Amino acid sequence: MEFNEALGQFVLEYNGLIFAWDEEPEEGYMEQVKTISENYITNLKSIIEFMMPDITEIFGDFSLDEVKEKLGKPVIDYDRGQVIYLEQSFDDMHIFTFEFMDDEFEDLEYFSIDG
Repeated sequence: MEFNEALGQFVLEYNGLIFAWDEEPEEGYMEQVKTISENYITNLKSIIEFMMPDITEIFGDFSLDEVKEKLGKPVIDYDRGQVIYLEQSFDDMHIFTFEFMDDEFEDLEYFSIDG
């Protein structure tokens, strides 16, 4: 784990995902990281389906696989319950964000495309 000056957060990359905390997490955080990582990957199809209407409206039609590739690595901010795509490749000016209400990524809300 390291402190990322650009994000102003502690970050850890695990299993192709970036995890971020405002303050250094307490002991035992790796179990949480593993659980969230597994659940994100397991539910990625439904996560993309949740975002797809807005992506299609703004950027046009893409397959699930194309969207998955274009999203890039997500930053999972557990403190805020948000997933942020800072490196998406649909364009070079928007940031994609949604909130997750549970660690299973089954209750998703407030998808936004900002920039």
